Amino acid sequence: MSGRARALYRTWRLLRWAAVAAAIPAFWACTSRSLEAPNITPTATIQTNFTQKINNEIDILFMIDNSSSMTEMQQKLYDQLPVFMNVLTSLKNPPSLHVAVVSEDMGAPGDSTSAIGCTTYGDQGQFQSMPRGSCTATTLTAGDTFLVYDPSTNTSNFTDPIATVFQCIALLGDKGCGFEHQLAAIDRALGADGSPAPSTNAGFLRPEAYLGIVMLSNEDDCSASPNTTIFGLNGYQQNISNPDGPIANYRCNGGPRGAHYCQDPANGNQWTIPPLLPPADAQGTATAPTLDLANCEDNEQPPMGTGSSALTPVSQFISDIKALKPDPDNQILVAGIVAPAKPYTVAWVPESGGQNTKPGELWPQVMHSCGAKGADDVNPEATMNTTDGSFGDPGVREAQFLQAFPNYVLASICDASYASSMQAIATKLGQLITPPCISGKIQNDANGNPECSVIEHLTDMQGGKMDRAVQSCAQTNNAPPCWTLNAGQMGCNGSQLTITDEPGVSANSESSTINCSLCLPGSTQSGC
Repeated sequence: MSGRARALYRTWRLLRWAAVAAAIPAFWACTSRSLEAPNITPTATIQTNFTQKINNEIDILFMIDNSSSMTEMQQKLYDQLPVFMNVLTSLKNPPSLHVAVVSEDMGAPGDSTSAIGCTTYGDQGQFQSMPRGSCTATTLTAGDTFLVYDPSTNTSNFTDPIATVFQCIALLGDKGCGFEHQLAAIDRALGADGSPAPSTNAGFLRPEAYLGIVMLSNEDDCSASPNTTIFGLNGYQQNISNPDGPIANYRCNGGPRGAHYCQDPANGNQWTIPPLLPPADAQGTATAPTLDLANCEDNEQPPMGTGSSALTPVSQFISDIKALKPDPDNQILVAGIVAPAKPYTVAWVPESGGQNTKPGELWPQVMHSCGAKGADDVNPEATMNTTDGSFGDPGVREAQFLQAFPNYVLASICDASYASSMQAIATKLGQLITPPCISGKIQNDANGNPECSVIEHLTDMQGGKMDRAVQSCAQTNNAPPCWTLNAGQMGCNGSQLTITDEPGVSANSESSTINCSLCLPGSTQSGC
């Protein structure tokens, strides 16, 4: 409360007690008479104080699944990339952008790598920048592997429109390894796994920039260490007699070293790893058994404490990515166009034509949680929201990764169009750099300028810190550094303050502290 407000409050209390004292005789004479406080018009303001980031730089990494089932989904993403870019480039203060693409292919080391259509090492997180599909030239500067665009200087490292260049490199095709390492590829691409990022990715990640990570995948993450044996036969035949089960995607979900840990509603909600063989409480028939599971999570430190997964824990990827920024809760946005984590059903189906299969042998599969392909007759809830052949298996680990960040978007891979998903992701990215919304009327000073004070907190390249006061652009004749007050955008119905720094300062800036005087409703104070 300001000094003036406190004085008014004391005056009001004195007047109130004077009124009460004067009314006492009448009160005793007529108890029905009410006491009323004097009607004093408020004349005070309140102070609002908030912090906003200064720079508007965003580094955006797209992880695109390029396994054999992704053709339709890649095309739907391709169609909406112009929508995504248009949202960002149409902002009132469009951001400086770095945009890169990485595949999920980190290989599948083992004794049968070539037999399962994988290489030992895959793409190892290297940015994908070759022209794809019908595109024949990216127009990127020779040797560059990611897009660079700075609207403040109208410079870029490409000549075609940014959305066109992005589309040119985004259709990665369907020849990637079927044991997808979505999270490991992101970790490797950004050098978040403890080793330097690939040399071809150098310069992408700016220390002061916001970070956006977008995943497109229709199967769950199957990231494992390079020395794992989970992708090999290990001297066993391919059939169910292998302790890890058939060499198929189910190894990423269930079996003795599976990555999922779920509750079994038909067995008192007991926790279990999705099994290789039908359990006693399986549903369906003897020739087509199924098992409905619920509340699945990463098999790392589950409620019963087994922690037997052969895959890299999701928590490791979460901590790796968060360590890239000093303020990850506010500087990082993660998004996934992936399959829902539920419904989750295991079905045992005949495997025909498989190498070394036994007559009548049933192989376990996790049924699609959305889409129309596959044996969805055992999972009717999954046949929804798609007419183009899109489908997805429960993205348990992916959802767990995404939801560990305060700023995240989780959308379905089976949506008929990704227009709303891409709009939402771009909007959330824009909000990272959008100044905080100031609600209410800001008091004007004697010169008619908003009554606000701004302190910038700067950090130089050597880590030295300095605070400095910044005046309004009206006071400096628009010479930077200065600030202006503008009408709100990105859902703000109030005002937003924009700071203009001299060239070279914002790249090393951290934040600013802003204090404004807001008029109380009904205030008659000067400037309100």
